[in-house]
Amino acid sequence: MDGGPDGRWIAADESGWDGEALFQPTEPYMTIGSVAIDDGDAATVLALLRRDASIEQAGELKFSHFARGGNQRRLEVLATALEPGGMLAGRASIFMIDKRFFVAAKIIDLLLEEHAHKNGIDLHADDQARRYAQKLIEEGPRALGAPMFDELIRVFVRFAGIRNRGQALVEVAELFQVLDVAERRSHRRAITDILGMLLRCRAQADELQKTMLEPDFLLAMEPLIPAMPAVLNEWSRQIGPASLLMDAHKVLTDDRIDILWKAMTAGHPDFRFLWTGVRPRGLARGDSLDHPSIQLADLVAGAGRAVAHFHEGLTTPTAEVGAALATSVAPLITPHSLIAHDEPARFSRPKESRGHPPTVS
Repeated sequence: MDGGPDGRWIAADESGWDGEALFQPTEPYMTIGSVAIDDGDAATVLALLRRDASIEQAGELKFSHFARGGNQRRLEVLATALEPGGMLAGRASIFMIDKRFFVAAKIIDLLLEEHAHKNGIDLHADDQARRYAQKLIEEGPRALGAPMFDELIRVFVRFAGIRNRGQALVEVAELFQVLDVAERRSHRRAITDILGMLLRCRAQADELQKTMLEPDFLLAMEPLIPAMPAVLNEWSRQIGPASLLMDAHKVLTDDRIDILWKAMTAGHPDFRFLWTGVRPRGLARGDSLDHPSIQLADLVAGAGRAVAHFHEGLTTPTAEVGAALATSVAPLITPHSLIAHDEPARFSRPKESRGHPPTVS
């Protein structure tokens, strides 16, 4: 139940997770759906959704019950529940992760931000770090050519990924060779400047590889690691003290939740600027079979993923579902999502093509 020492309970679930496979044309986004509701109220909402959508299947209620088969009535029921004035109005939120932007932001955070911090410079003042990541995504392909830009991103993903932990599949020298080639090839000043700054971060790259060997290292290229605290952060700012109930996930092991909790409360660099003035009350894992609130989070996350497919212009059944839900779902996307802009309303329509589709890592 809500209240008490744990504050309000937030349930969260993800959709579109592919781990460190961050450059897949068919899955360029990941969503985390969350609901500020306890299990008792969530069970009531689920029962009403089942009734209105004529869903009689036993067991959990899943987003797929609404999405498959092109059942427009069911989609309308879900859209109505999510729109302003609906059953979940003010109690549902979507944290959108553009996996390409996530990689660009990690390049800045793990190398350049650490270099700047060591030298007494706050790259997060005036949102400078985010602007650097936005520049990389928006201008990088044109500045370097799509193949060179893809190679830079691909090598960094492999360098900072868990498969490189203790195996040195990608050495620091290889990463910086690619950075050097990219910097010399760049024909846009903003990108040239960013790459030039990154080339001064060799000591930070060396330290990152050493840090990856430590038992309490947080998986650098795993989107769930920074995203789950961000979800709780955003809710806590809106409703006060809160605890997060996450769907059981193989990434979120007990050990990693313990590490995550320590990082959130002790100022790990990944959260140095994220967690300003907000403290969590608790983190827990749960099974959706036992927690109706997690089932609602699944519905919200699935709706967000469908709308992301629609926005991306994918020609999939999921994108067709997203077209039907876009108007209701886009307002639920938080501006603090890991996306390369601050306008969630863009997800209500297909994005303008830049002639550079996602690539496979």
